[in-house]
Amino acid sequence: MRDSQRLSVLRATGLLDEGPVPSLDRLTSLAARVVGAPAALVSLVDADRQRFPSACGLTGELDETRETPLSHSYCRYVVEDDAPLIVADARLDERLRDNPAIAEYQAIAYAGFPLRSADGHVLGSFCVVDDKPRDWTEDEIATLSDLAAAAEAEIALRLAHGEQQRAAARMQAVLDSAHDAYVSIDGEGNVIAWNASAERLFGYPAAEAVGRQVTGLIIPARYHEMHLAGLARVRDTGRSHLAGQRLQLAAIDRNGREFPAEMTVQVGRERDEPVFHAFLHDITDRMVALAELERQRQELDDEHTFLQALLDSLDTGVAACDSSGRLTFFNRALRDVHGREATRGETGETWADAYDLYAPDGRTPLAPDEIPLARAYAGEAVRGQQLVVQTASGPRRFVSNARPIDAAGGRRLGAVAAMHDITEAHKAEELRRARHTVAQVLSEATNAEQAAIRVVAAITDALGWVCGEYWQVAEGRRHIDRVSSHTAGDRDLSEFTGDEPMSFRRGEGLAGQAWQRGAEVWSDVEVGGLLAGSRIEPARRAGLRTAVALPVRSGRRVVGVLAFFTDTDVAHDPHVAEMLDAVGAHLGRFVERRRAEDLTLALAAARRDFDRVIGQLNDYVWTVEITRNGKARSVYASPNAHGVFGGALPTGGDMSTTILGRVHDEDRAGFAAFHEVLAAGRSGEIECRIVGFDGVTRWIWTRAAARREGGRLFVDGISTDVSDRREVAEQRERQVEQLRELDRMKDELVAVVIHELRNPVGVIRGYSEMLLDNPQLDEMARRHAAVVDRTVLHLQRLVDDLLDLARLDAGHISIDPRPMSAGKLLRDVVDNHRPGAYGKNLTVTETLDPHLPVFGDAQRLRQALDNLLSNAIKYTPEGGTITVAAHRREHEVVIEISDTGIGIPPEQYQHLFSRFFRASNATRDGIKGTGLGLAVTKAIVDAHDGALSARPGDGGGTTFSVTLPLQVELAAAS
Repeated sequence: MRDSQRLSVLRATGLLDEGPVPSLDRLTSLAARVVGAPAALVSLVDADRQRFPSACGLTGELDETRETPLSHSYCRYVVEDDAPLIVADARLDERLRDNPAIAEYQAIAYAGFPLRSADGHVLGSFCVVDDKPRDWTEDEIATLSDLAAAAEAEIALRLAHGEQQRAAARMQAVLDSAHDAYVSIDGEGNVIAWNASAERLFGYPAAEAVGRQVTGLIIPARYHEMHLAGLARVRDTGRSHLAGQRLQLAAIDRNGREFPAEMTVQVGRERDEPVFHAFLHDITDRMVALAELERQRQELDDEHTFLQALLDSLDTGVAACDSSGRLTFFNRALRDVHGREATRGETGETWADAYDLYAPDGRTPLAPDEIPLARAYAGEAVRGQQLVVQTASGPRRFVSNARPIDAAGGRRLGAVAAMHDITEAHKAEELRRARHTVAQVLSEATNAEQAAIRVVAAITDALGWVCGEYWQVAEGRRHIDRVSSHTAGDRDLSEFTGDEPMSFRRGEGLAGQAWQRGAEVWSDVEVGGLLAGSRIEPARRAGLRTAVALPVRSGRRVVGVLAFFTDTDVAHDPHVAEMLDAVGAHLGRFVERRRAEDLTLALAAARRDFDRVIGQLNDYVWTVEITRNGKARSVYASPNAHGVFGGALPTGGDMSTTILGRVHDEDRAGFAAFHEVLAAGRSGEIECRIVGFDGVTRWIWTRAAARREGGRLFVDGISTDVSDRREVAEQRERQVEQLRELDRMKDELVAVVIHELRNPVGVIRGYSEMLLDNPQLDEMARRHAAVVDRTVLHLQRLVDDLLDLARLDAGHISIDPRPMSAGKLLRDVVDNHRPGAYGKNLTVTETLDPHLPVFGDAQRLRQALDNLLSNAIKYTPEGGTITVAAHRREHEVVIEISDTGIGIPPEQYQHLFSRFFRASNATRDGIKGTGLGLAVTKAIVDAHDGALSARPGDGGGTTFSVTLPLQVELAAAS
């Protein structure tokens, strides 16, 4: 009963306080007549009463008030039950029998039906009342139900109409309170709505404006035709292309003032005709404000352009960030540094990586909170912070100042940083500091090597490079040696530098290339073989990138090399190169000066030593200058002239004239020729007799060499008194002549003896052979004859050897060379000696090339090979081995005969081919021999343009090698 929504709908019907409603009265009257009831009602049940907006048959006070308290209401139960209530006799009904309406209004019989709103709320009932008991028929109930539905529909219409009225009132209230003018026109352009704002804007009251053509009210005359054409187009097509758009147009008011207006138009349809609803407002102030804003924007653009041009004209780089700390701006100088625009929106977390920002060492990336712009945005004023930017053209060094940008109220607007390029100034300072340090080092160094080592360390540290080395060219100038290595800071480059000595040849490695070029080397470490050998991989692991080297000269000669390495890509810098070249030149001059000082000291010491040594000699040492007129001017003379010339020589005047005056008459021509040789700039020597200042004539041996210095001719010489040697030489010459005569006599005697022995030996040999061939000779005589034969054979061989040697000495040895096979000859010799070898139980092995063509005398070569092989058998103990080999070696035939015999003492090999020489161990062991066989063998081999040599065997014994020329034509044919 007290549901707020039901009560709200009930009051919205407007029937609680309204008088009779004719439409409902017709229904209640019809109901009373149809069912024959004395009263019919439309009862609306409020929270504390029931109201009868329509009633038929009421009398008295009830007819005037048309309401009762709920205590007298039967309808309330219809509302509560939301169902019809049919009562034949209220006095008998359990709920109604105590209702006061029975006694006061004679309400006995009752039939009521619910009246519902559209949303289902029960508002009351449509009912009839009788003053006596009554049984309601079904037709009566049905008729009453239909009439109740009709009453319900009438109430719904009233609710809908009321809602429309309220909506219209609300809309009107909205329109009247709106700041925008609201104008509504029909399809013909007649005004059908005009709110208060429209009255104020255009000056026409609503009563005057409604019904008139809108063109005559607010549209300038020049747009009338356009407006009417637009209305006609909408009427014809039913569409408007302006609907829903915000339009700017010109409007006029009642006084004829034209002003700009903004309009929004919507098109609807009423009674199948277009209706236009427009909201308009004066935008004069806005246009003025926009014009002012445009003016201010233009001023800001001009200021921005001016500021941009101003910042772009600066050589100093400028960067800025906004209030959120995001990058917004680079000026031209900074764009040139980074090669691109600032990426808007980047935060400080990415700046170091994006723009290659590094700490002053050039290797450590800046942390985000170390970047000057980020520090300024955090509220810090930054002054003088140095940093390095790795650009495409190499590292650039900057000093940066930065500060935050705050509004008057303290709000952070952003930050700005200025970066001043100090690369050149920094390099200049580095170079100045390096030059100063080098000058200081050179002033304190005590020797050239110490100076070079300290200079390397000073330059390495001053330029921020990681490693420096000093290399010195060795005395023989065949290689260059590393003298020192310096590593900067706490870097560990021990794997690269190493502790062991290091040397390179000319042109090898970094130092060797700088030495070879005689000029600086500046390149990537892995280009052109700058790192040789084992240094390549350690350099890669250490991260070395650039190598720099420059020669240190002493005059025009390179005496050393300064080498440096960096762990960054360092482009060639002409200023650094110039400084290093100056350091190299300075160091070279220092080396020259120190060397000159050392040489001066050494020369003085050497002069003292020289004078001391010369003072101990009997020789006279001198130096003269040959002047242009041919005179000899004394430059140096040793103090011992007395021992050579019998007194001191005068130092002034022409020395050649002085000496020539004392030369023996027979030797003066030779001395004059000697003087001419020296004056011509050549070397010479002479032995001549000179009469000394003491009157004694001496043989003086003088050796002299001419030299030129600075266009002047000097002669250095030594004069020695060789009088004693001359006398000894003359005595020795006489003795040699006597020996030669004795040797000649000996040779003649040997020749006579050999000639005289040859015939008797032949006769004895013939008779011994005849005896041995006699079958009647007894055994004892035969043995005696065999002994005689062997002895005579030995004696004949000895005679033949002596005869061959005599022929060799006379140069008359005869050979008959012809093409032959050395291999075949050697095989025959070996086969002939096998019985003798087998008799001593010796093993003979042979390795012979069958095609060994030579040009030789087969008989003589057989004689030589017989000597070698018989010696091998003779000097090899039983059970030994003899090896014979012959092969080709390029254009030669090599024959080797090796044995495992007693060998030859090493110190006696040099005498092995001398006549009558026998090894000491052979003599000691009692092995017989003449000592002539090897001498004859060597003579035969030499006569064939060959060579004979001997060496110790690999397994003991001796190896003899015979080398003969290979006959090329026969070799090619074979």
